[in-house]
Amino acid sequence: MAATIITVLFVLMIIGVPIAISLALASIAGIMASIYFIPLEVVPQRLFTAVDSFPLLAIPFFMLAGEFMMAGSMAQRIAGLAFACVGWIRSGLAQVSTLTSMFFAGISGSGAADTAAVGKLMIPMMEEKGYDKGFAAATVATAGTIAVVIPPSIPMIIYGVTAGVSIGDLFTAGIIPGIIIGISIMCLNYWLTKNKAYSQERVRFELTTFKKALKEGILALLLPLIIICGIRGGIFTPTEAAAVAAAYAFIVSKFVYRDLRWKEIPGAFLRAGKMTALVVFIIAAANLFGWLITAEQIPHMLASFITGITNNQVLILVMINVVLFIAGCFLNASAAITILTPLLLPIAMNAGIDPLFLGVVMVINLAIGLITPPVGLDLFVVQGVADISFDRLIRAIAPFIFLLIFDLLIITYIPDISLFLTKL
Repeated sequence: MAATIITVLFVLMIIGVPIAISLALASIAGIMASIYFIPLEVVPQRLFTAVDSFPLLAIPFFMLAGEFMMAGSMAQRIAGLAFACVGWIRSGLAQVSTLTSMFFAGISGSGAADTAAVGKLMIPMMEEKGYDKGFAAATVATAGTIAVVIPPSIPMIIYGVTAGVSIGDLFTAGIIPGIIIGISIMCLNYWLTKNKAYSQERVRFELTTFKKALKEGILALLLPLIIICGIRGGIFTPTEAAAVAAAYAFIVSKFVYRDLRWKEIPGAFLRAGKMTALVVFIIAAANLFGWLITAEQIPHMLASFITGITNNQVLILVMINVVLFIAGCFLNASAAITILTPLLLPIAMNAGIDPLFLGVVMVINLAIGLITPPVGLDLFVVQGVADISFDRLIRAIAPFIFLLIFDLLIITYIPDISLFLTKL
């Protein structure tokens, strides 16, 4: 049955069938090829059971918070604050787009939404200032990966539900790694533009401008703080935090900034609903796929095989990262987490690896998959926004992929980077 499932899945993916449908059809093919009688009624039961989870309600609320933010002027205010902070550095607009993505990451939790919002705002400005379109698109796409690391993160919610790990702890563990990734992208921007003319658009840092931008954007920046402090302080659960975030974004955009029009609200709900349906469908299909793989005892056999080779944590982390990187090139992060967590978690626990730490490593690794071909979601989003050829985008983004791999290795082999805040 396992061979049938894997073969059908790869064939469907090669011919371009969407990943959720591919996973569901491959699972049905596996059931029909099984030597045991498995009634097809299992399919809808497993699909429903996969999404019948209270914590998953956080996904639509965080999506909605991001939509309210982008429908009003909160996005522009955040970009203005980012410009006041880092616009004076070499390749200022590239640094601004990176910092803006970091700010957005604390609100949306979605790499695609972050990339689309920042790309529409920053890429035309960068082109107007003479930036190479490939460099501009690559910067925005790479910075968009931070959205799944800095809390709130939708992949972390999915991992927490799948692995039974505290979502609040996962959110806390992602803060420092997300900041490190953002700073490293800024450093690479600085180095890549060393001999370019982009430095000519630098401006001087002005304290009065910074104070004004901070005053205008402080309400937007309070949202991530409310989420994290509320969860860690035991005020509300991650799901309740998501609902508070959506309500806060609506109230600030509508009644404080007064730039969210009533007629835009239905569109925000519709876009959030579409994105949620996409993610939940992938989770449901991946859960069915993972259930069949587990029924075949593949996780147990894989764990026995690897632990039979070595119990060394360093080598096991290398193997886990290789598996995740390859999976990230072909699978959506939500699907990869749902499928691979039952496979990798027993291996990690046998080697004494903290499940919380594994979740951070898994999310960061799969974040790299957002910008790696052939199915990197951020690549296709930014390609559409920037109207750039795919091969030109790949050439421009290659240094950023190597940078994120370097960041991943540092975070993997210095666990305290992730776990420091959770131990306080």
